[in-house]
Parts: sequence; C-alpha cells; structure tokens
Amino acid sequence: MAHPTWRGVTICPCMKAPLDELARASGKDILVAPITGFGSYQVGQTASAGTGSGGGHVDLALRGLTAQQKLRLEGLARRIGFYADIREPTWWSPTRKRWLQQSWSSHLHMVLKDCRHLSPEARAQLREWFAGENGLAGDDPDDGDRTYLRQTWKQYRSSQQGVQPPPSQPSITVANLRHGRRNGDVKRYQAAVWRRLAGAMRTRILTRNRLKETQIADGFYGDVTVEMTKALYAQIAAKEPKGGWPIWAEPGPRLLKRLGFVPVGARDLDDPHDEFGEPDSVSDPVSANIDPHPAGVVQ
Repeated sequence: MAHPTWRGVTICPCMKAPLDELARASGKDILVAPITGFGSYQVGQTASAGTGSGGGHVDLALRGLTAQQKLRLEGLARRIGFYADIREPTWWSPTRKRWLQQSWSSHLHMVLKDCRHLSPEARAQLREWFAGENGLAGDDPDDGDRTYLRQTWKQYRSSQQGVQPPPSQPSITVANLRHGRRNGDVKRYQAAVWRRLAGAMRTRILTRNRLKETQIADGFYGDVTVEMTKALYAQIAAKEPKGGWPIWAEPGPRLLKRLGFVPVGARDLDDPHDEFGEPDSVSDPVSANIDPHPAGVVQ
C-alpha cells in the first residue's frame, strides 16, 4: 500500500494533521519545507541512522531562516507534539570538546512523539531526548525549550487551543547580564527567569528578601537576580541530570536560548562560549581542528 505524501515527502497517516497545524501556526514568514528523501519509510537511507525507516519522521529545511525563525519553528514543533531539534552543519560538541561537522544543510529534525509507526531507532532517540540529550551520538545535551517536552499531538489537539503565530524571538545581549548592571535586558531576563521558577522557590525568594512580586523585574542585576539565576540552573539540572547544567550566578547563551531569547553575539545557535566554559580562542571552525568525519554522529 502506498504511503501518503505531504509537500513532496512520504509520511505516515499520523503526520498530516500535525504538519498542517505546524504550517499554519508558523506564520506567513516561515515556509515549512520538508527535505526531499527525508520523510518517513525511507528504506535504505542511512543518513538518519534508521530514524526515518518507520513512520513519524521528517526533516525540514532551515536554510535562509534567521536564528529567531529557527528557534520559533523548533518551539512550535515541540508544542504541537514533535521531538524537534535544530541541526546545523557545523556545531560545537560540549561532551567531545571540539567542533564537529557534517555534510547536511541546516535543518529541523523531527519525530512525532505519539506516532504508532515509529522505527525502533526513532523510539530510542526519543528516550535519549526525554532524558536530556539532543538525540545525536555523543550524549550532548538538548538546549531547546523543554516546556512541552512530554506533550503529544493528541494532548495538544484535545486542549482545543490553536497556537497563534508568536512574535519574533527577542534578542538579548549576554554582556548586559552582569552583576551590578542596570538595563532593559536585565528586566526582561528577570521576568523570564521568574516565570520558569517553581512556586515554592518564588515564595522563598520573596520571603528571604522581603520583596513583593512586582519588585522582581526591576532591571538591576543585584543579589536577588543572582539568587534567581542559581535557582533556575539548579532546577533545570535536577530535572535533567544528563544535561550538564552548571550552577552559575550569571546566564550563558545556552540558558538564554532555553528562556526563548536569541543571545546577541552567539555563533548562530551553537555558541562555543556557553555554559560549558569553552575557550574564547575557539572562534573559527575552519581553523579549530574540526573532525570532518566524526564517528557515530547521526541525524
């Protein structure tokens, strides 16, 4: 029996409705374009290491999109029910401490979480992602928004709340988020961190510092913001033990990405100067001892 297609790629029946919703929700400025040959039931196609041999899999082209648009599309896909991860052709691997490179183009790797036709390889990749990894070989951590980590397409649909096209991802300058600084970036950062903290932690911070909630986002990076930042890092690390999250007083680009910001000055979406503390000397992948054929790296 022939499988259905969606915008030129083979899919399984489970995928049409969620892909239609992703195309609708992404807005008029993003074309949801699957890559030919990287849909589902791609027998003999080895680049995806078996994740595309069953149903529920598709890769979307990201070439030509801005960093904000890439993050927006990834976040929408995760909310709608996909495991979705941005894959760049060159990226810094925090676990291997070196640049890696592949021949693929910038794309969004997606697997529908509740698809009953997933291949064993896709199911294994999902388990890694739920545990805090990004699904690539090498145990690198996932650094995308995990708010809707477990939400499936069925759960999204039953909520009867269609996603509206969100505004562009706001940018934020990492250098502005330093102890003793006062600026608008700090205020936006404080508000974003506060929304992510657990209720019990919020109460403790207010009580300890004798503050009202309206005083939290004051735009000054003082001791309270340090306390909030450390608490958020600890909260994420407790939920994602494989994520390698530190407990820092100031945020790195990786945490800002998790909060929905695009860190100004970051190298696209894979800044080497992240929470793993990679050296400033690693700035150019061409001269940074790239392994052109990293063993075991798969889509």
